[in-house]
Amino acid sequence: MRMSLPAILLLSLLAAACQKAAPGGNETAAASKAEPATPSAPAPKAAAAPASDCAPEPKLALARGFADPRKAFAPDAPAFRQTQAHFDAAWRKACASGVLRGHPLMDPKAAQPDTLFLKNAPDANDAAFYRDGDDNGPAADRVMVLEYFFLTADGAIHVPSADDLGEAIFCAAQGASEKEQEETGRCLVD
Repeated sequence: MRMSLPAILLLSLLAAACQKAAPGGNETAAASKAEPATPSAPAPKAAAAPASDCAPEPKLALARGFADPRKAFAPDAPAFRQTQAHFDAAWRKACASGVLRGHPLMDPKAAQPDTLFLKNAPDANDAAFYRDGDDNGPAADRVMVLEYFFLTADGAIHVPSADDLGEAIFCAAQGASEKEQEETGRCLVD
């Protein structure tokens, strides 16, 4: 079978484009098939937006003083893993939608700017991100926190949804306009 020169060039260009578009090719697919699927394993992180659009996602840890006698939010506990998964989803969505573009969530002056500490606030009604610690106090106390009613006084365990965390990220990074705050109450603190 004889092919014309334009057909050969077109096929060559297509083959080259496929190789450039999928680095690792079948190796990536084979690696994902080889991973065991266990319900207790944390979900793999999806690729975030390019570094120019978003800062690296902070890791989660428990704040000093997070009283959790039953260890419901220990790093290997289901509630902590679910909180991490919901935060991952909210972070990816905020990056992809541009909420974090030019509006960092993490304060670079925080003692650990790569870590977001979970702070229990049993009487809170929404998720909130802020830098905790007095500016005149010890530098080690100035950390970024995610405050939420993780454990309430009645012992109930609460995990924030990805939507709740996404709204809190928006409010901390950009905030609502004055008009939107007046009309809808978005991003207003109680």
